Amino acid sequence: MATATAIPPYGRISDVIVNLQVQQPVPQIGFGNILFVTKTPAPDEKGQGGGVVRNATTSDGLLRSITDSKTGAVYKEYSNIDALSLDYGSSTHMYQKATTYFNQTAASDRVAVLSYPDGKFQDSLGAFWWQGWYFMVFVDGDPDDVALASNICEANLLKFLVTQAEKVEAFSAWEGNQYTIDLVHPLTEAMDAGFVGAIASKTVGSATYKFKQILGITPQDYSSTDFTGITNHHAIAYVTVNGTPETSEGWTSNGEYIDNLQGDTWIKTMVQANVQTAFQKNDKIPYEKSGIDLLTGIVFNTLSTAWQQGIILTDDEKKTGDFNATASDRDAQSLADLSKRHYGGIQFWYHRSGAIHSATINGVVQSDTITANGGGSASSNNA
Repeated sequence: MATATAIPPYGRISDVIVNLQVQQPVPQIGFGNILFVTKTPAPDEKGQGGGVVRNATTSDGLLRSITDSKTGAVYKEYSNIDALSLDYGSSTHMYQKATTYFNQTAASDRVAVLSYPDGKFQDSLGAFWWQGWYFMVFVDGDPDDVALASNICEANLLKFLVTQAEKVEAFSAWEGNQYTIDLVHPLTEAMDAGFVGAIASKTVGSATYKFKQILGITPQDYSSTDFTGITNHHAIAYVTVNGTPETSEGWTSNGEYIDNLQGDTWIKTMVQANVQTAFQKNDKIPYEKSGIDLLTGIVFNTLSTAWQQGIILTDDEKKTGDFNATASDRDAQSLADLSKRHYGGIQFWYHRSGAIHSATINGVVQSDTITANGGGSASSNNA
């Protein structure tokens, strides 16, 4: 299993910190937006060529273009494939992946591209980590940088890396990482981009990542041995079941389900965003019961929305979401926090909704046939 202990999470400019601890039993702020990562071409021996192509303009559909002064990395967002094609021609793998993404019925209204200099991946990604993307896909990725990206996602517990290879052995450097999604498919098709475009931008909580169709991707045939290997490694294939193409599972490299983690990301992000908005819209939030109640109510209402979207389980007895938010009063806060005008007394919990991915159905056949042993026959069948 890969580890991420040496990689600290990226910092962010914000007045609101949301700590989310997962307890397990013994546009939507762009939650489906994709980031294509590519290494910036180096100049040739004569110092010519290389660099980032900058043909696309805002009139073509270029939404943003930002250059990081420290690394020289360039981050761009394109609203359509025609704009992207001005910087990455139709013969490039970038164009192939972006086309596959935009062709999906649930694709976002944009794609992002990060072009980074060789040897500067971690700092380059950190410079644009807090932009509005949530799924990262490499274009012709350097294996060391892909492994590093997986560990970065693991350290930050927020965004996903989607990898694609023809054999599960290619995933060994990061196998077991919770925020990495491994796809097994021929590299001639961009299943990684299609996978994100087909599902990720649906309302968070409304869909799982299993059983889904990806336009332009060919389902593959596997022997029982090979398919079992894919499943045992918590990878995902594109196969035909009951005459219909589908994604074989909806989990990440450690077996956690993508929709569960995406729901956690939605809650953490929206609690932070909604509380930050309250700070910005109110002239003053008093450090007393009324102010504390205001912030607690925002957290509670955000959790209620998560329940309505299908992220949080319904309590069958109460007929409401299985969640709660509580707060301690002013007197319980430390003198240091009071002095710094910081309030840290809100706590919340929720029960993930989950989904059904398989079923066992038991039936009994009643028959009037008398068999050779002298009795009637009855059989039980599992479907």
